[in-house]
Amino acid sequence: MKCLLGFLLLSLAAIGCGTGTSAAKRYPIQGEVISLDTQKNLLTLKHGDIPDFMPAMTMAYEMAYPKEVTGIAVGDTIRAELVVANGVGRLEKIQLVAKAASNAPKPAAQVHLPTPGDVVPDFRFVNQDGRAIHLHQFRGKPLLITFIYTRCPLPDFCPRMNENFVRVQTLLNNQAAVLKNVELLSISFDPDYDTPAVLKHYARLYDKGVAGQNHAHWQFAVPSRKDLPDIANYFGLVYEPDSGTISHSSSTTVVDPNGKVAKWYGDNSWSPEDATKVILQLFGQG
Repeated sequence: MKCLLGFLLLSLAAIGCGTGTSAAKRYPIQGEVISLDTQKNLLTLKHGDIPDFMPAMTMAYEMAYPKEVTGIAVGDTIRAELVVANGVGRLEKIQLVAKAASNAPKPAAQVHLPTPGDVVPDFRFVNQDGRAIHLHQFRGKPLLITFIYTRCPLPDFCPRMNENFVRVQTLLNNQAAVLKNVELLSISFDPDYDTPAVLKHYARLYDKGVAGQNHAHWQFAVPSRKDLPDIANYFGLVYEPDSGTISHSSSTTVVDPNGKVAKWYGDNSWSPEDATKVILQLFGQG
């Protein structure tokens, strides 16, 4: 029942994203401030479960009213309302609950940011069919990689990445020679929940091809809990070893046929048109 509820929430969220007129929903949220980015107006919050909406997560949220965080610092505990409307979640009514202990170490994370030309390690996964796969097997073809988890209810995050992949397939559909030599890989960072069976069901929601025509080979896969920290670090996702959670920033990478980074997108604002252009350039087009 929990599995079915998760998929129902995801489907409803995707529908709301598509219409662009979804009614706002409000959820109480409380947690520790991991980072504040005043230039981008983002607050990264490590919070617990939000009943009937999403599991515990460390995630960057847009602030509706940045002045509300005046006097709030990294390490402080806050409470707020998470307001979800039209595919976007924003924090409102931000209030300080407790200041960080004066002797508490400041949260810090050093992660690798993929740079064009970097060789991508041969990370291993299990795909939606329960089959072991590894990244080196994609050598010889461009590979588009992104990160998701199936319980993500915010349309502007994981569902948006999936729809971007669908759009890439559409844009490549009139390039038959290119399309059959492109691989797409969506990696879950929730190995405890996203089993191959869950991923297989989830994949059917998106990997439907383009108007019944041939489409790029798109797999969904999950790493082992043991390998997750190294994978997260390489692709620029902040992993917290003490709690075993990942900061749900976005990370999408175009890997060239030689297994090297061609392009890396560190947020969810990348366009399918740009990623498609990079892929075509790897074939000497565009």
